[in-house]
Amino acid sequence: ITATDTCHGRRMETRELVCRLFEVGAVKFGRFTLKSGIESPVYFDLRVIVSHPKLMSAVSEVLWQAVVGWEAEFQSLCGVPYTALPMATLMSVSHDLPMLMRRKEAKAYGTKRAIEGAVVPGSQCLVVEDVVTTGGSVLETAHALRQVGVGVARAVVLLDREQGGRENLQKEGISLNSVLTISLLLSHLQHAGKISSETAEEVQAFIQSNKQLPPPITATAHPPLPPTHRLCSRLRSLILSKRTNLALSADVTTAEDLLKLADSVGPFICLLKTHVDILHSFPDAVAMELKALASKHQFVVMEDRKFADIGNTCRLQYQRDSAHMALGWADLVTCHALPGPGVLDALKAVAPEGSGCVLVVEMSSKGTLATGDYTKAAVAMAEAHTDIVVGVVSRGHVASATNLLHMTPGVKLEGGGDSLGQQYLTPEQAVLENRTDIIIVGRGIYQAPDPAQRAREYRDRAFSAYQQIHSSSIS
Repeated sequence: ITATDTCHGRRMETRELVCRLFEVGAVKFGRFTLKSGIESPVYFDLRVIVSHPKLMSAVSEVLWQAVVGWEAEFQSLCGVPYTALPMATLMSVSHDLPMLMRRKEAKAYGTKRAIEGAVVPGSQCLVVEDVVTTGGSVLETAHALRQVGVGVARAVVLLDREQGGRENLQKEGISLNSVLTISLLLSHLQHAGKISSETAEEVQAFIQSNKQLPPPITATAHPPLPPTHRLCSRLRSLILSKRTNLALSADVTTAEDLLKLADSVGPFICLLKTHVDILHSFPDAVAMELKALASKHQFVVMEDRKFADIGNTCRLQYQRDSAHMALGWADLVTCHALPGPGVLDALKAVAPEGSGCVLVVEMSSKGTLATGDYTKAAVAMAEAHTDIVVGVVSRGHVASATNLLHMTPGVKLEGGGDSLGQQYLTPEQAVLENRTDIIIVGRGIYQAPDPAQRAREYRDRAFSAYQQIHSSSIS
């Protein structure tokens, strides 16, 4: 990993960066008592780099380079107070990413917030830290963010002391990436003649004898929280980046019409809902073309299969490779909660890694039985399985969990109903009144003379309503 030295327009190699940290006193050797109470032969004091702007810029850039490839998985970043705050600030400014700021103590006046900034419940935040020993400080920041509904699944650190922090964070559902480990740092300093082999060996012996330290007990200690599925994070990111919370229900009967519709409407949607079982044919080539269009226009594909049988039958249905059932190409599939959690266990066993499902907890048809206690039980089932469940199909906001999306079908520009009992909401009713995240529109778009233009109208009205709710976090 290299970092740009912004003043001289060159790249600072990792070894040079380590030596500069040593030279300014950010890395010290001797006898030091750590926050955990352990006496250590090495100490890292990165607070000094605030007095060395070029070095601080280089550190911030290597931290960013360490998360390249993860950008789609988080929508903000937060530095652990206080040393990591300037690093996170530079990362935010340099890469145009919103930043949140955690207060060590919430204010007793004003808003009394522990987290400052534009908080978007259900979004994902990258935690930035300078040094990780047990992971306790990262966990404290993650807990504060989770308390306001912001998910934390990723953290980045300049130096991992290799004393159990990575493992402790993993147990809490947080993956850690580090620029340096203490082993690599010692190697660089020894090769540069900054420390003796005896010093390097003493530090290595200390690390080996102090592995797997438990995180320190703090007032904010908490049990592991349910994970946020990567597709939930991706959809939230698409909503903000494409400025659309519109899903198209492509209930057409030919593959040609499906592909044509996906291509024309793709720029205006975040999700395409398909029904391949009503298509006259669905060969593999069409599935691949659909995947290509999803990549081209940046939308997620959800096959509205509505699995609703015992686990073993659902498993066989998912695996079946026929013209109407080749489901491996879909990012998401829908399921009913009626069979119980066995349907979700079956999908976990056979679905491609990274795919997920959406649980149907309410329906938009007149006389539906998916109401009351059934809906409550279905929502609880979704909240207990967020490792596979991305969201729920509902008439509005029914789940308290912030790591689930709400998707509402039966939306038309003018509201009303049809002769078969479908009950329609307007985009404003669905988003502003019912607090849904994503509206699902079918005939209102694909039966229009110009589907693309009609999709644009739905997108504009739905996202305008979304902005009114989340105005503090959308510019």
